[in-house]
Amino acid sequence: MKRLYFRPLVIEDKEQLLYIYSDKEAMKHRASKPLETLEDAENMVKQAHREWESKTKVRLAVVQQENDVLIGTAMYFFESPTVVEIGFSIGKDFWKYGYGQEGTEGLMEYIKANEPNVNTIVGIARSANDKSIKMMQNIGFTEIMDYDGEDKRRFEFIVNG
Repeated sequence: MKRLYFRPLVIEDKEQLLYIYSDKEAMKHRASKPLETLEDAENMVKQAHREWESKTKVRLAVVQQENDVLIGTAMYFFESPTVVEIGFSIGKDFWKYGYGQEGTEGLMEYIKANEPNVNTIVGIARSANDKSIKMMQNIGFTEIMDYDGEDKRRFEFIVNG
């Protein structure tokens, strides 16, 4: 990635996480509800650490290289030993700069480097989330037409395919 890097989430991120994840408009396409308190943000960090340790989910801070500002998070979890689903959220202040695509491509490279058994990367987007859908198509994801997700669309990227 040219402008971003990943690092583990830390408790000191809680203020910025609350700022990003309490914005109802920015979070309208996420599965979880917006954060409401600093305690919620701190719990998000603690949960990310528990999930990392149990290997159930990896959630990373997405940070601007030029100023070390946290702009969002990237995550993935295993659907099966060879399939991961990814997610990427950035704060509204950072929309329209190409960070979503840069970060998603960076997350895909991270997975390829750190999860050698993965052969499929999945992205799920709400049907109304035109920007995420277009971004996944631009990266080379293919829509799975027989997906039965309520108001959601499934896209897959075959690693080394």
